[in-house]
Amino acid sequence: MNTEERVVGIAQMAICHAPSKLSCLGLGSCVAVILCDPGLRLGGMVHVLLPSAPNPCAIEEKYADTGTRKLFKEMLVNGAKKERMWAKLVGGAQMFANMNLYVMDIGKQNALVVRKVLRELGVKIIAEDVEGSRGRSAYFDPATGKILVLTAFAPPRTI
Repeated sequence: MNTEERVVGIAQMAICHAPSKLSCLGLGSCVAVILCDPGLRLGGMVHVLLPSAPNPCAIEEKYADTGTRKLFKEMLVNGAKKERMWAKLVGGAQMFANMNLYVMDIGKQNALVVRKVLRELGVKIIAEDVEGSRGRSAYFDPATGKILVLTAFAPPRTI
């Protein structure tokens, strides 16, 4: 079997069936939204940069509100069932907390908006590794539903 691992960059989205895998590298304030239908071993990931999209929006995947909704729709188009689907979130750090500047905590806002949209869609969040002050990378395997989270200066964690 051919195993592919696709890196999902900023403002990108991908869907895959096991044994293929998805990853997001260098998440700072960005949030990786991961959806999974374990019955199909189908997974999807969107790498959102900012909380709310302007209207009109050219790149839905760039924003937490429109990107999360688009990922949900794509999962359904690919055969996922809403009642089996779950979500995990990674990222959303406050990268510049120690600076003497007022900087909106975009990471926290991204996570809040994603949670709100998933609640509206009826998708349960079963795990998170969000906020804090350190960047992360996420490696998702739809075969197991597990995400390996590598955080700067911290031991690896599986959610």
